[in-house]
Amino acid sequence: MYENLTNDELRVYRILEGLGDTESLTGSQIMERLMIKDRRYFHQLIYNLRIKGMPVVSVKNGGHSGYWLARNRDELASYLHDKELYIATHKKIIEAMRGAAEAIF
Repeated sequence: MYENLTNDELRVYRILEGLGDTESLTGSQIMERLMIKDRRYFHQLIYNLRIKGMPVVSVKNGGHSGYWLARNRDELASYLHDKELYIATHKKIIEAMRGAAEAIF
């Protein structure tokens, strides 16, 4: 399971794996623990973990944000549902803008 992870991906995964049942960490907190300053690199690590099938979930709403490993199927399903809604909303925006572009140009 871990053999296809780079050293830095594994380090992020281990940090998330060590969280308690209700804990999450912000990107800044994880970056601080890893001593990484490049936010784009950190986001690439999270992306890579997800692409490799690791259940890294996150929330960003108002004052609360954070990353953690999904603790059960329902938690993962909720995260995936939120992502699907996000994608559906942005598909509508893209379609509307394409229509406007055709009308304008």
